[in-house]
Amino acid sequence: MRTRDLLRIVPGLSRLVRTLDSRERESRLLTEECRRLANENHRLKAPSRTKRTAPRPSPAVAVEEVAELPPDVLRLMVAGTDDAEWFVTAGRRAAESLTALLAKNGIVIEECASVLDFGCGCGRVIRHLRHLPAELHGCDSNPVAVDWCAENLPFGQFAVNALESTLPYDADSFDLVYALSVFTHLPPNLQAHGMRELHRVLKPGGALVISVHGDALASRLTRAERMDYRAGRLVVRGGDLAGTNHCAAFHPPPFVRGPFASGFEVLDLAPEGATGNPPQDAWVLRKK
Repeated sequence: MRTRDLLRIVPGLSRLVRTLDSRERESRLLTEECRRLANENHRLKAPSRTKRTAPRPSPAVAVEEVAELPPDVLRLMVAGTDDAEWFVTAGRRAAESLTALLAKNGIVIEECASVLDFGCGCGRVIRHLRHLPAELHGCDSNPVAVDWCAENLPFGQFAVNALESTLPYDADSFDLVYALSVFTHLPPNLQAHGMRELHRVLKPGGALVISVHGDALASRLTRAERMDYRAGRLVVRGGDLAGTNHCAAFHPPPFVRGPFASGFEVLDLAPEGATGNPPQDAWVLRKK
């Protein structure tokens, strides 16, 4: 019998054993995810003697979208599903809701000269902003996704950023930054760091649009987590798995209006307004 099996029957230690089992499962999932990404990166970069074909989408996906669809493993990473139709549809909804939220608050997206997609993944949203006259940038901590964007989305400029690093942009660089379903997967220290960096790279008066898990998802919290949430405190699960879907953060409105948005003016809260990331809330902030 393994030591851990023995610990299961020791009074008071069963919860510890369950936690260890859970961590092991999370570690295996992350390892498998990294292996898939490494294999996909190798496949994408390897020379091929045969013509590479685009992923086969649903018939509902427009023809002009097909050639630019990323591989299914990357779609799964950023959208939670490898379904091509949902990848395109959700990205389009996100871009449309971004435009509408800004317009509601007197900001015309077509007048923004420089735009940053913070946490761009494999271009789910930025692909639908190619019509803008702005200089488009995207950054992400996933180098495979960034490489794919750089090779397949020539209308934008893309860069890799480590979660804890300084962003590779000068201060006061952007009129608009959006971060959709990014802070939903970061622990408190990286959330604070990310907001400081976005404040730094935004121009004075620049707009920041973010999506977060809000009241619509509070029912999924444990009793103790709901107490923290209702008290206006940030709730984070799996904080040691930052930047993955295994880390989940929940932002009560008082927390966003308070310490989270330090240095920003809150222009708007749209409950469940991030229609490309349902049912996340959307917030519109302005750099002071």
